[in-house]
Amino acid sequence: MSPIKRPLAAAGTAVLLGLSLTACGSSYPTDASKEDFCKDVEGAFTSFQSEEGAEPTEEQWENSQEKFAELGETGTPENIGEDERKGFEVLVDTIADLDYDEAKKAFESDEVPGVSEEDDKNVDKFSEWAVTECAEELGG
Repeated sequence: MSPIKRPLAAAGTAVLLGLSLTACGSSYPTDASKEDFCKDVEGAFTSFQSEEGAEPTEEQWENSQEKFAELGETGTPENIGEDERKGFEVLVDTIADLDYDEAKKAFESDEVPGVSEEDDKNVDKFSEWAVTECAEELGG
């Protein structure tokens, strides 16, 4: 199970997610309120819900991309750690740029192509942090 799926699964979502690009630095806000951040985390993380084992349809994928773009526009709260912030940037950038055909290949292979081991770990750190930070909103 890829690092991004473990925390999302812990949040009660059925996720099959692949990443293909690394973050190139961003200008996402760093002063989001916890309330706004957690609302958008909930929307992004739950946008992948589907029948267990089923990969998202193209429409579900596009909806997920929109939800992750909204999360990027909101940004992160000030109390996020540096590695977690890097993971946030990788995740938002990658999902925004991954077309459905590329995503389908990632769903089938359960790989995280093109993402460095360090970026992969940071995405995992972000996901775990977000699940903890937003436990109430995610039903934890």
